[in-house]
Amino acid sequence: MVTMNLPVVNGHINGIESFWSFAKRRLAKFNGVPEHTFCLHLKETEFRFNHRRDNLYHQILKLLRLNPL
Repeated sequence: MVTMNLPVVNGHINGIESFWSFAKRRLAKFNGVPEHTFCLHLKETEFRFNHRRDNLYHQILKLLRLNPL
């Protein structure tokens, strides 16, 4: 019998499943993304997922005020 020593974390599998479901729905809108920009799309999806209950317009304005172009 094989036993696995998995790390104990505060997150749950449901949180990971929820993110991937969100990411698949979001990225499907693009009908695929180029391989060289996939990481950027994934990071944007991560940001949107982490701030899904916030007003993104205000979040982006706050970021731009802290880091102007």
